[in-house]
This record gives sequence, C-alpha cells and structure tokens, in this order.
Amino acid sequence: MPSPLRKQASDTVTHRWTVYLRGANNEDLTHIVQKVTFELHHTFSNPHRVILQPPYEVTEQGWGEFDINITLTFTPDAREKDLSILHRLKLYEGENMPNTTKKPVMSEVYEEVVFSEPVEAFYRRVLATPPRPAPDLSCQPYTTPFDEREEVEKLRDCRARVAAMVAEVRKDYEGAR
Repeated sequence: MPSPLRKQASDTVTHRWTVYLRGANNEDLTHIVQKVTFELHHTFSNPHRVILQPPYEVTEQGWGEFDINITLTFTPDAREKDLSILHRLKLYEGENMPNTTKKPVMSEVYEEVVFSEPVEAFYRRVLATPPRPAPDLSCQPYTTPFDEREEVEKLRDCRARVAAMVAEVRKDYEGAR
C-alpha cells in the first residue's frame, strides 16, 4: 500500500490522527447533512475526501500540522449554501513542542450552526426528527494507554541487550587478536 504522504528525504511519519465532524452530543446528523468534505494538505494522496455517511471522519498519518477545510453540504430540501469550517490539525501540545509522552493531543472545536429563516418544510422536518445517538465514536481505538513503568522496563531490557551485544563484540575482538 503506498504511503499516504509523498515523502521528501527529511520527512517521517510521526503521528496517526483523526479529524471528524460530530453533533454536539454525538447526535445522528444524517437528517440535515448530505455529505462532509475534508480538504487535507496537498501533499497527501487524495487530499479531497468526501464522506457521505457517519462517522464523518478521516484518519491519516503524517508529521506536520496544517489547516483542514471542512465543508458541510446540507440536504437538498434545506436550500442552504455549503458551510466551510477551517480547523487546525494539532499534533503537539504547545507551539511545535514535541509530544514527549504517548498521551494523545485532543484539539476539538465547538461550532454552532444557525439556520437563519430556514425553508418551512426543512424546519418542520428538523423539529420532527428526534435526536438519535450516533454510533460510539470514541477515540479509544486510536490511543494507547501510557504506562511509565512499562516504558522504563522496556528501556532496561534494551540497555541489557545492547550491553550483551557490546560484550559479545568485545569478546570476538579480543579472540581475534
């Protein structure tokens, strides 16, 4: 499978990330949203991603932060123009500070959409549609719990293996003399 990024010599994939659109309380938005379009950085293969049904999300891998344009296309009966939202993909906690733990960085923004003078039929349908919970869209599948004791143990094991390899090389070197 080809890499999602056209890599340059100095580029590496350092993060797996997900950008998504959800209702404020995880409601199902299919009764008002026809599609959601995510415009990724031009260096991604297929940077123009159109999602027609929930979950409205894109998961990728990369190394840098960039702006993602998210365009909502409402159902035809809404007779509303597409709505664009600009979201900054955040991979680091501070100003380009490397994330020193495996703790995920969450950068969520609440945007409220107000339909000013909606078409009567659309208005009635929205009011008549009871909010249904969307499927579980937890970030848990994309994160791994960080256990400092486990990481320290891995480092100890690695140091022991390196020390054993160094001892083996020294032994072979002394035997060859």
